[in-house]
Amino acid sequence: MLQINPKKFKNIENKSIPSPLRPKFRNKADTNIYFLSKRKFQSEKKQLLIKNIKFVTITVILIVGGYFLSN
Repeated sequence: MLQINPKKFKNIENKSIPSPLRPKFRNKADTNIYFLSKRKFQSEKKQLLIKNIKFVTITVILIVGGYFLSN
């Protein structure tokens, strides 16, 4: 059977190695620029989607209204 030799183990001296699975919680002022720009992009995308939905809705209402008025 395999024996573990405890003398071969070394303590980790550099404890500042970041763990990628654990997120860092910072103050709002220290937030990364990447996330701020991502949030801005998402809000612009959302506004564009709302604008397109309004345009399509108004166009469909005008076409359907014109159809009923012409008959």
